[in-house]
Amino acid sequence: MIVFKVSFNQAWGRWRDFTFVTCRSASEAITKALEEINVPEKMNDKVIITVSVEGQVGKKKKRGKNK
Repeated sequence: MIVFKVSFNQAWGRWRDFTFVTCRSASEAITKALEEINVPEKMNDKVIITVSVEGQVGKKKKRGKNK
């Protein structure tokens, strides 16, 4: 699983919000974030959505033993 930071910003205003979600893909992260963030609904308003990968969850590094 990958940790994504999904940011929302109105193109013509100051409203900004973001959330961190854990998903398998960027499209799934956007869908999940839309359920959590309250996006204002206005006529002809443009919203910019930015997705960035912040890290991974659940993978442990394997350490090898030298003999």
